[in-house]
Amino acid sequence: MPRFLTTIALVMLLSVLVQGQVHAQKVDPKRAKTLTVEQATELLKQPNSLQLSVTDLSPEVAAVLANYKGDLYFDALTTLTLESAAALAQCEGRLGLPKLAELSPAAAKALAPHTGVLVLGLKELSDETAGALAKRVGDTRLDSLPSLTSLPLAERLGRQEVVWLGSVRRITPEITRALCPPAYLEAGKGFPRWIDIGLTELSPEAGAAIVASRHGFGMHSLESISPEAAAVMSGPPTNMRMWGLKTLSPATAVALAKGGGILDIRMFGPELTDETAEAIAKQMASGPHRMIDFNGLKKLTSPAFAVAVVSRYGGGPHSTLNGVAEITDDVAKALAESKGKLNGLPSLTSLTSAPLAAKYAAQPGDLKFAKLTTISDDVAAALATHKGKVDLSGLKSLSVPVARAFAAHEGDLVLDGLEEIGDEAAESLAKAIGPVSLKGLKKASPAARVALGANPKISLPPGEAGRELKPKK
Repeated sequence: MPRFLTTIALVMLLSVLVQGQVHAQKVDPKRAKTLTVEQATELLKQPNSLQLSVTDLSPEVAAVLANYKGDLYFDALTTLTLESAAALAQCEGRLGLPKLAELSPAAAKALAPHTGVLVLGLKELSDETAGALAKRVGDTRLDSLPSLTSLPLAERLGRQEVVWLGSVRRITPEITRALCPPAYLEAGKGFPRWIDIGLTELSPEAGAAIVASRHGFGMHSLESISPEAAAVMSGPPTNMRMWGLKTLSPATAVALAKGGGILDIRMFGPELTDETAEAIAKQMASGPHRMIDFNGLKKLTSPAFAVAVVSRYGGGPHSTLNGVAEITDDVAKALAESKGKLNGLPSLTSLTSAPLAAKYAAQPGDLKFAKLTTISDDVAAALATHKGKVDLSGLKSLSVPVARAFAAHEGDLVLDGLEEIGDEAAESLAKAIGPVSLKGLKKASPAARVALGANPKISLPPGEAGRELKPKK
């Protein structure tokens, strides 16, 4: 073989070998079940965080990964040896072991020097392992642990700014006090102290300890609270999240409403009993009260309560009532006659009160009633007086009087849910003085097409459908 051909063959062979070696080092961390030292070294180049699916972790690979400048998550690792634990303790970021089935006392002790947050998916803890975790430098997250009986570990968790015990269903008063030691809660002193715990029962002792030492808590597994437990939680500025709450007696509601902070029960619904609603309204009128998030309510039946909560205009996201779909006539009348501005009710499926529509129209800002499918002539006339944008994108039909009223509207009008329009309605709407969006319109006669297309402020569907609706030249 000529020398130049031999040289070319050798170069090609070397290229194949080098490429093979490069490909051998590249690995998908979310698929690989094992890693070599070389592959782990290559992964160190990835930014921010590493999510690994390895089911086996050697001490050598653990030592390499411990040098990673970000968070490490071992999403499939169920066991951890002492040697690998000691190596991982040197990592600086968060260390996630959510699938770990067990952790020996020795391995827990080896993890003690780790300064970042340790996320463990353990469902059982021996006293020895709990004791070792109690000596950790960094914080520990135990979201899957169903019970906590170790006092030393509870005391260590109590020193954390945030306590993660989302699966713990019951705790003793002693453990509660350990998790919630006395702390400075004045504004500006330290970071907000928060506890997320999965209690299904709340004793007065536990409630008192938590509100006395924490800026806030989340108890999303709690379905009810006794008036006695609620009473000890009155007063101190506290942010409470209880998204699993299903029952709320008048006495409990009044007690929880008293004080400062936020009571977030956004999943509670679909409605309050009138007795509880009126008790809350009375408490809100009597003095300082917590901001209560009622975004889970679907129906308002108590006029006093409706006025109290809908009048929290501009109070932030916890003051809104974005889920309310239905109000009674008495509620509509009370809201229309109330003083001051009202928060919107964007999920209303029916609005028959012209006075309430007029009150909303007199307010600044945009109006959104996108769930209304029909609208009466007098309500349309009232809404048309609004100076800003009106979103009625749920309307399915448009009468001539309604179209005539909307034509006089000065601001933007969104009617994107309207698929069909009659000739007379189109002729009236074509005189619109403000921008009108009809981007969902599918059916219109030639006459309607000409009338609507002649007004440059009317937006018709884009593409072919839009061209069909434009006037023919």
